[in-house]
This record gives sequence, structure tokens and C-alpha cells, in this order.
Amino acid sequence: MRLSHSAPVILATALLFIHAHAQVTQTEVVATTVTHYYTAPAPTVPLSSQYSDDLDFRTSILNSTNFYRYEHSVPFLYWNTTLAAYAQEYSSKCDWQHSHGAYGENLARGYTNVTAAVEAWGDERKDYDFSTTNPTGFTEPTGHFTQLVWLSTQSTGCGWTDCDGQNGLDGIYLVCEYWPPGNLIGQNNYWFKQNVFPERPAGDDGFNELEATRGATGGVPSATASASPTASGTSMASANVEVRRSNLWAALGVTVAALLFGLGMS
Repeated sequence: MRLSHSAPVILATALLFIHAHAQVTQTEVVATTVTHYYTAPAPTVPLSSQYSDDLDFRTSILNSTNFYRYEHSVPFLYWNTTLAAYAQEYSSKCDWQHSHGAYGENLARGYTNVTAAVEAWGDERKDYDFSTTNPTGFTEPTGHFTQLVWLSTQSTGCGWTDCDGQNGLDGIYLVCEYWPPGNLIGQNNYWFKQNVFPERPAGDDGFNELEATRGATGGVPSATASASPTASGTSMASANVEVRRSNLWAALGVTVAALLFGLGMS
């Protein structure tokens, strides 16, 4: 079946760690197309300010992303300009495949606004089994969601390009990068057990949009720091989110593991 030009489509990546004979090798597994949204051709509409306005773009990404992270009891992400520059440069290629970079990565195309794209990733949770003994782990239909709410991920940066038919891509091509990367595979889904949690019983009750988007303007949301200005004028803010102490230790462990495996920030 052929996709219509306005049909949004999304992709996800996973990082695979294989342990053998006391040696560690790293292999990247790139998922194929995992979700198709078949829609009738849409009439031409003005470009959403969520794309055209830089601040609106950043806050929309963080608000939507951190909404899901709040519901799954993990700390808010902040905006990272290194990741954003990488995502913007890659989106400009209008190449509908993963960049094979060092970061976690979600792709989307054809969505008229940022919120709709992130919601498409987040709503994959309906297909994820949160069992503490035998969770789903990485699958193509849920890989965007698990990266979105991965506990040890701390920052994101995104870019977009209106491909306008380049390389066969119509509409907006959205690329989001994540650091440290999620979707670590191996050890009987150990990393998923430590990083992907079920929806909190209260859902989005208590979600604070101001705190969720603070990282768009230089603030760094933190699960432990109280709000206080720094010498540079940025601020450290306490994210309004339930985080178990064991979750924070898991985040630290996974971050250290990622660094040991050579996945450094450029």
C-alpha cells in the first residue's frame, strides 16, 4: 500500500550491547518503519508557530516530552544546543533513515505541529508491557515511547526541515536527539526494567507546565535541586515529579555505563 504524501510516519533506534568472553562490542540496530498513519491529503495550512517560532518550538518539544515523562515518574529533560544543532543539520538532508550517530534518536514526518509528533511517539505506550520481570523491552512499535521516557536520558535537542518533496519527502521532517541514549538492549531486558516505568496512578495530576518547559530557556530541571539563580543567569529547578531513590541510582549507573562504552558528547 502506498502512503499518501500527508501521512505522518515515524522511526526509532536502539543500541544493542552484546557481552561475550569479557569483551564488549557495540552494534546499532535501526528499526524500519514502525507506525503508519494513513490520512486523506490535507489542505494547505499555514506553518504552525510550534515550528516557525524558535522558542515555541523548544517549549513545545519539552512540554510534550516532559508530560509523558511526568506520567511515567522520571525527571524532566532540558534543551541541549549540541543535540539541537546535530538534529537540525541532519534534518536538512531530508534523508528518511537514521543518522547512525552516538545519540538516541526519534524521527517523524508529516505532522502539522510538534505536539502531534511527540504524542504519536508517546502513545505507543499502549503496546508496551511494563512487567517488572518480563517487560516488552525494545520493539519497533514501542521504541519511540521507551526513548521518550527513558529514566537516564537527561537532555534532548531537535531540528526540523520542510523537505517539500526533496528525496521524496513532503512536509515537515522532525528529528530529535537524546543524551544519554535509551533503548539499551541486553541482559534479559535489564536496562528496560531500570529505566521504563508504568504510568503513575494519578496520571497527569499535578503536572506543572512552567517547570516542564524551564529547560527551554537555560534552566536545568532537577529532581533534587531547589530553584535558585546561578551566576550565568540560568536556574536549577525542582521538577514536580515523583522519582524513587532507586530510580536515581539507576540513572547514574546507566549514564556511567554509557560513558564507559564511549558514547561521549561532542
